[in-house]
Amino acid sequence: MNAEALVLSLLDTLPGKEVIGRKRLQKLAYFALNLGAPAQVKFFLYDFGPFSAEVASAAQMLTLLGEIGEDDTLLPNKKRFVKSYKLRDDSTVKERLPIQVSEHIAKLLPYSTVELEIASTILFFHNKGLSWANALDATKELKPAKSVPQVISKAKEALAGVGLYEGRGTNSLPGT
Repeated sequence: MNAEALVLSLLDTLPGKEVIGRKRLQKLAYFALNLGAPAQVKFFLYDFGPFSAEVASAAQMLTLLGEIGEDDTLLPNKKRFVKSYKLRDDSTVKERLPIQVSEHIAKLLPYSTVELEIASTILFFHNKGLSWANALDATKELKPAKSVPQVISKAKEALAGVGLYEGRGTNSLPGT
C-alpha cells in the first residue's frame, strides 16, 4: 500500500469519511501503520510528532486529482481554521485497511489531536529502541508545554487502548 492508498483507506474508515486537521491525518496514519496497515510509508520526528512527507504529498495529490476534498474548517472554541480532508467517492478506495486496524483507529477518535501527538511521539521514541519510561521522558523533554499530566494520562490511555504496548515492568508505560 502506498501513501495515497493509505490516505484513502484511512478516510474510508472514519465517520463521515473525513478527518479534520493535517496533524490529525498524520497521527492517524502513523497509528494505522503501527497497528498493522500494510503501507510502505516512512515517518520521522518533526515539530508535531511523527510526520510523513509521503502522507502530506499524498493528501495534496489526492486533492488535486479530486479524489478527496480539502476544506478550511473552523475549530470549535479555537477561533482558527484547519484543513479538513473528506473522501468524495469510496469507489476510489482500491485497498482497505485490515479490520483490526480500522477497529483500533476507531478507538483513537475520541482523543484530541494533542493527545494523539503525545501518544505518537512516545510510540516513535519507543520504536527507536527506548524503553517506555525513557520514551515518555524524551517526549516530555521534547514537548514540555504539551506534556502536562492530563495529556500524558490520555496519551497512555490511547496507547493502551489499542494494544501498542504489552506487559508490565520495563516494557510498560510508567503509571499504567
